[in-house]
Amino acid sequence: MARRIRILPDSLVNQIAAGEVVERPASVVKELVENALDADATRISIAIRNGGKTEIRVADDGCGMSRDDALLSLDRHATSKLDERDDLTAIRTLGFRGEALPSIASVSRFTMETAESGAEGTRLSVTAGRISDVAACARRRGTTVVVRSLFHNVPARAKFLRSSAAEARAVSEVVTTLALAHPGVAFDLESNGKELLSVEPTADLRVRVAALWGEEYAGELIPVSAVTEAVRVDGLVQRPRSATPGGRRAYLYVNGRSFADRALLRAADRAYVTTIAPGCRPALFLFLHVAPERVDVNVHPTKAEVRFREHAAVEAAVEEAVRATLRTLESSPTLGRTGRVAETRPPRVPTPVPGAEELAPRGRGEAAPQMSLFVAPAVDPAAGEASGEDSSQAGPLENDPGAVRPMLWQIHNTYLLAETRSGLIIVDQHSAHERVLYEEIMASFDAGDRESQRLLFPLTLRLTPAELALVEELSGLLTRIGFEIEPFGGNTIIVHAVPQPHPYFDAERCLREMIAELTDGSPLVDAARNQHQRLALTFACKGAIKAGQRLSQTEMSELFDRLFATELPYHDIHGRPTIIQLPLAEIHNRFRR
Repeated sequence: MARRIRILPDSLVNQIAAGEVVERPASVVKELVENALDADATRISIAIRNGGKTEIRVADDGCGMSRDDALLSLDRHATSKLDERDDLTAIRTLGFRGEALPSIASVSRFTMETAESGAEGTRLSVTAGRISDVAACARRRGTTVVVRSLFHNVPARAKFLRSSAAEARAVSEVVTTLALAHPGVAFDLESNGKELLSVEPTADLRVRVAALWGEEYAGELIPVSAVTEAVRVDGLVQRPRSATPGGRRAYLYVNGRSFADRALLRAADRAYVTTIAPGCRPALFLFLHVAPERVDVNVHPTKAEVRFREHAAVEAAVEEAVRATLRTLESSPTLGRTGRVAETRPPRVPTPVPGAEELAPRGRGEAAPQMSLFVAPAVDPAAGEASGEDSSQAGPLENDPGAVRPMLWQIHNTYLLAETRSGLIIVDQHSAHERVLYEEIMASFDAGDRESQRLLFPLTLRLTPAELALVEELSGLLTRIGFEIEPFGGNTIIVHAVPQPHPYFDAERCLREMIAELTDGSPLVDAARNQHQRLALTFACKGAIKAGQRLSQTEMSELFDRLFATELPYHDIHGRPTIIQLPLAEIHNRFRR
């Protein structure tokens, strides 16, 4: 039967739009809070009952609206945030479609009170999309919206809502996400009269994180800051030592807007490769600042996704920004109490990016500046030597041309101690050598074969069929790291030359353990991306200097120098630290100074 085409009534159009914009109470809260933020609110209070199914109340102290604007805001596609078509390519607000309020009002019993500064207030009442009352009211500047009986006129939608507790958790997550993006705004959230969240304005993202999840959690986050031609990346990431398996907190923002992008999360995770244990997932709070014309935020009904003009460049910038942070001493763990998280600098997170001219790169060195790490002893100008120190020990360390190599102490034949400007560092000699060997071997795959030592008496090893097959498969790579191997009949191989990573190297034991691990697998090698990395990881693990090995001062100094020549000197290949800091402040505290 033929059907005639007709224009849908506004009430039905609004309900259809509500199906996209209003999925659950959390969607309502998100839209209303974003409107409050766009109205320059400095405090936003949210209260829900029955998970938001019975009532949602959002009050702000923003700029408010006049009577005419309040009425117009309930019309579809009515907005103060766009004037012409070109504005769509440079959106600077959180809301811009003009669908939120009419959509919400079409599926609820809706009340709004609003007033501009010094003006009379207006109260609007709407039921299922129809305005039932307009009246004057006395109130301060700002807006309060109350949404009751959500989906009362769309029972099919109401049936899909989850339990009150689940809906309350979703609302809490929405408010948390927005509170992180706007640390300069106070947020309060109540559920059935019980406070779920209350944070005061702050000038530092880490202080906001501490208010949400505690001082201890915030103390394990380290700052990220980097700039490329495509994007500026700021925020906080978790120290590798603190990353755990399972769930994690991962938040992405672009120009103050929360969004989801698995590819960018994977890029950040790639920066942690070889610094965390397999299966661990670090927390991420990353804020991208992009020229508005380089990102399209109008690609998803609920604005949950965005599209970057240069996505590959943004991915690379995120990975390098996080990687640069992991190169710093701050990424290593600290002994003792971290102390109260204090405000230390103005917030960079919520700052909008007016245009591409503000995104000029500052250079790689500026993105994650290294600290001047070691104490330089006093120098006698006449003698030209460091007093109390052998001048042969002098040498540049940690990107500080003015530093000298510190005196090292070995304790329990396992750990090395060195004085720094801010206290002491403790180095695990085995973990440190693992990092050194891993990076040197990976570099040698590109540069050519490593030097090896010919054996006066070649080694003869009998292998299982599976082990022999693996050695034959990897013979080329084994040669490139220094092992010269040839078949010797049956399941036997003969080893003519071996690498010499340190004077105490046990070549036979190392090779046997490597072959066994590569054949049987392990969490370490199974997480590798390719055969080159698998071989480098297992050789570094099995060939490094062991705990319990006594080292001379020269050997300790050489290990120190080689460690700080690596890309990631503060983390070994298993996800453990190579270095632990002991701040001078903690030492003073222990001595009650």
